[in-house]
Amino acid sequence: MIILTRDNVVSYIKDHVPSIKLEAPVQVNVIGEGELSEDVEGDGYCNFVFRVADKNASYIVKQSTSHLRRRGKAVTPKRNRYEYEIMQLRSKIVPQYVPTLYHGDFENNVFIMEDVSNLKLVRYQMNENHRLPELASQVSQYLAATHFYTSEFYLESEKYRSLLSHFMNAEIRHVMEDGIFLGIFGADEFDPACGPEFAEYCGNIYRDTEITFQRFKLRHLFMSKSETLIHGDFHTSNMFADDTHLKVIDMEYTFGAPFSYDLGFIMANFISQFCSAAFRPFENESDRKGCLSYLITIMHLLYTDYIGYFTEYWEKDAKLEYKLAKGYKESLFLDILRECFGFAACANLCRVCGSMQTADFDHIEDNDLRTQAKSLSVEIDELLFRKWFTYNSIDEPLDDMIALLKKHKDIL
Repeated sequence: MIILTRDNVVSYIKDHVPSIKLEAPVQVNVIGEGELSEDVEGDGYCNFVFRVADKNASYIVKQSTSHLRRRGKAVTPKRNRYEYEIMQLRSKIVPQYVPTLYHGDFENNVFIMEDVSNLKLVRYQMNENHRLPELASQVSQYLAATHFYTSEFYLESEKYRSLLSHFMNAEIRHVMEDGIFLGIFGADEFDPACGPEFAEYCGNIYRDTEITFQRFKLRHLFMSKSETLIHGDFHTSNMFADDTHLKVIDMEYTFGAPFSYDLGFIMANFISQFCSAAFRPFENESDRKGCLSYLITIMHLLYTDYIGYFTEYWEKDAKLEYKLAKGYKESLFLDILRECFGFAACANLCRVCGSMQTADFDHIEDNDLRTQAKSLSVEIDELLFRKWFTYNSIDEPLDDMIALLKKHKDIL
């Protein structure tokens, strides 16, 4: 097996992909060695990723090995093949949101794709209070389309089962099944910079019997309810965007799971942004209010636009027997709403409580303000754990978030 390095990646491209004509001088950067805001953060964290550019074009070369790059955990390198194949599939469904693929080498666990860094990572744009006007609609369309068209509502049952079997991804899905729901990545290592009170609060939540019950209930739901092929790691550092374009990357966690999971995972990111915006510095309070309003609107549209696009695809392409089942679609949408916020609580809690980097909050330099922001986020998670299964409209969880914010800061 060839192990790519900064020194041999150009030779690899010339030998394996003659259609790519690199002209000297060629620049090679290793993703993960620069600033996170400039990198393909999710890819550079787990894999070996190179940006190779000449004066005409720029390419991303990604190689998976048998361990995660920064943690050394044993994970199958086959994830590279799964990612290449699911990108091929999704490029047929939503080509506008998927980087172009140029080469797949399954023997060496390598693929080459379009470099989309002419756009910027969504997370870091939001940290700088930049508002992306099309983001909610684009994200919702990407999710609704890739979910519906890899579900049994559209596919023949045999084809659907074949896809689920092919993308079982058993060797990697435990990262989510255990890390997100059991908190194995830092559940006993609460952010020491936030002080003992924060650690005690987080510890009490993890030990709370009702919340433990809900976490395990949601974990079982995630493991047993295979409705579609999810992205699996759908967060704001796996999206590049500008005011009019969106590209989604890092699809190696694809496997069968509920429709609601990707929606909840990205919702968790916007909850963190909402809490961060409540405390991070702004030029004035009017700007802060505008940003908070924008984030609430984003969360509202993520669900309503998702349902809107899903309904469009349903009416056009769903199997007739489902279309004729009165009330079925509406029941499905209610399940998606409720589960979405349960999964959001799981995804957010494990990120915010732990000691690992959380870029939504780490850019707040004042430690007291950062602690307050993270505490609000954990408080929202706690409430969602206790109420996710009771919600009947998107307004209810958002109203709960606003009410909790008002307890901390009367700014809305």
